[in-house]
Amino acid sequence: MHKEWAAFEASKKKAAEDETRAALLRARLEADQAKFENDRKTEEWSVAGWKRKAEAEAALLAKERKIWKEICEKDNKEELKQEKAEAEAARDEARSHREISEQREVHTCATLALRDKEIEELIALLSDQEQLMAEVESAKKDLELEWTEKDETSHRLANTEEKLENSDTA
Repeated sequence: MHKEWAAFEASKKKAAEDETRAALLRARLEADQAKFENDRKTEEWSVAGWKRKAEAEAALLAKERKIWKEICEKDNKEELKQEKAEAEAARDEARSHREISEQREVHTCATLALRDKEIEELIALLSDQEQLMAEVESAKKDLELEWTEKDETSHRLANTEEKLENSDTA
């Protein structure tokens, strides 16, 4: 935008200079026409000469305007090329960011899948551990029952032995 404004200002300045020059040329032409009127009778200042001078100046002005238009068109084309290059660069950068995001997403999904599998394995291990804990508790109870039975059996055996001793002595 700034470049366009600068180009516009430059072309505006050039146009003003061209108008000033044209005004000067007109003033010179008017002065020369006045002189021509004075020197009309001389062969050196013929109408054809002035006409050639005016045509030459008009051709020069037309040529300068054509050059000015070509410069403006060139500037516009260069600016469009630059804008296109910037847009393509922005598009490429956006694609790159998108690809990186997609790669991160794929990596994250793979990591989450591994973690899900690990969690399932841990849950299975926890379930196995709980089952083992239940079996250990059951075995402890069985062991306590066995100890209780052994104590009762030992106690009965001791009573029986005592009775046996008492009966032997009696």
